[in-house]
Amino acid sequence: MNLTTRKLLKTLGLPPMLLFWVLLMGLIFKPWLAWLALVLLYLLSISPVANTLLRRWEQVPVLELPIDTQDTAIVVLGGGMPGISPERPGFRPSSYTLERLRHGGWLQKQTGLPLLVSGGGPRPEAPTMAESLEQDFGAQVRWQESESRTTWENALFTRQMLPQEINTVVLVTHAWHMPRSILSFEKVGFNVIPAPTTFTPPPQWHRIQSWLPKVRNLERSEQAIRERIGYWYYSIVY
Repeated sequence: MNLTTRKLLKTLGLPPMLLFWVLLMGLIFKPWLAWLALVLLYLLSISPVANTLLRRWEQVPVLELPIDTQDTAIVVLGGGMPGISPERPGFRPSSYTLERLRHGGWLQKQTGLPLLVSGGGPRPEAPTMAESLEQDFGAQVRWQESESRTTWENALFTRQMLPQEINTVVLVTHAWHMPRSILSFEKVGFNVIPAPTTFTPPPQWHRIQSWLPKVRNLERSEQAIRERIGYWYYSIVY
C-alpha cells in the first residue's frame, strides 16, 4: 500500500469523515444512524472524552536522568511537513515537530549524546529539523534521515543510517505516539529508551467548559483512534 492510498484511507475512515459516512447512511436508510453520528461527534469533540482516549496511549513515563550513554544516540522523530515561514527565510518545523525538537535538544545538552533527526516526505523534515535544533536550541545534529514517510520507515532507515555499534536509542516523540514508535524501533533491532514529551492533561469532568465541543478535542480523539489502529496494523504487518 503506497503512502497516498494510506493517507486517503485514514482520511476517509477516521473522524470526522467516518461520522459523515454514518450520518449519510442515516439520512438515506436509518434515521437513528444520523442521531448516532451527531452524538458521537459531540462526544469526540469534548475534552473529557478526547483526553481520556488519548491518555490511554500515554502510559510510558518520562525519562529519568542520568542514563547509560554507551553505544547510544538520541533519535527525534518528525511530526509533520514543514511550513512556510514568511517572517523568516526558508521553512519552519510543524508545531508537533517543534515540541519534539525542544525536548530532543534539551536531552542532548543533558547527556552529550549524538543526535539523529528523522523525517522525509514531499518536503523532507530532517533538514528543517536540524536547522531548528542548531539555530533555535543550540543543539548539534550528527545525522539527518530524510527518506522516511511513516513511523516504521523512521525506524528502518534510522537503523540503516546509524553505525552498527549504536544499538540503543533515546527515542523522542509525543507521549501518545510512543507505543507505536517503540514497537517499530524494537522490531528493527534497537534497544529503546523512551523519552516521551507533551503529555495530555487529565480530563476535568467538573468544569462546564470541558463539555463544550471544540475542534482541538476532535483532533485529539482522531489521534487516539489513529494510534490504536496504527499499533494494531504494525503489530500484524511488520
